Amino acid sequence: MLIKKLSESSEEIIKEIREVELICKNHDMLNGNIFLDTSINFNPEIKTLFLLYEDSRLVSFISMFIPTSEEAEISAYTLPEYRRRGYFKSLLGEAIEEIKKYNISEIIFVCETQSIDGKEAIATQNAEIVFTEYFLRYKDYSNDIKILNESQVKLYRAEQKNLEELISLSQEIFNDEYDDAKSMIDRSFEANNRVQYIALVDEKLVGMGSVSFENEEASIFGLGISPQYQGKGFGRELLMLILKDLKKEGIENITIEVDSSNKNAFKLYRGCGFEVETSFDYYRKSVI
Repeated sequence: MLIKKLSESSEEIIKEIREVELICKNHDMLNGNIFLDTSINFNPEIKTLFLLYEDSRLVSFISMFIPTSEEAEISAYTLPEYRRRGYFKSLLGEAIEEIKKYNISEIIFVCETQSIDGKEAIATQNAEIVFTEYFLRYKDYSNDIKILNESQVKLYRAEQKNLEELISLSQEIFNDEYDDAKSMIDRSFEANNRVQYIALVDEKLVGMGSVSFENEEASIFGLGISPQYQGKGFGRELLMLILKDLKKEGIENITIEVDSSNKNAFKLYRGCGFEVETSFDYYRKSVI
């Protein structure tokens, strides 16, 4: 048994992980994909990939997403024939020791709702379910032309000069701490697989949204409108403009996630042509 601990991935590593993921998804009849982009983790030195090999074959892995210093989101897969051998427990122990070095006090297990084995593994950790997220995929592009022609919102790709405005807006929308917002936006600017958008109405910054790219798939995240401008339809316009920009680049495979308790956002995404593909349960556990 060999365990590798990495702070960033390579194309070869991602290929190995995706192969394990595909085998597990087919076996467990799952639909979602694990988020592997490390570009906006708050500290690039943290090891976020833990890979376990048997006879030079990747058989189990944990991936951590850590955009802020408060918590680490953990996703994992183990090949069916290697389960119940303690591999997940071994990798989790390594991951927890790593985040303790950076005073991260909580972990969030991310588990697809219909994953029986995943829930069984989490049950051993005494973690508490805190919320569920829907994972949606864009299916319809026929309903945006009229909206876009009448749009009050102007969409731009953000530049470094917009940094402080974006930090303030992120704090307003998502209640982020200054340092966490700055770290996430800085990393987004630095990454070559991300685009940061800003939305203006009458030359005033009213909203923001980001897109990450992996292969030919685009994932929209961090979408929001300033509280003082909500309820005016700007969120819908912003989302449709981002979709139009992505389609112009030839990108058809577009996804977005939403907390199941956020009824307004869920209704908005459904109304803009997204359909639920699967859902993920999030379980919280303190480690310090």
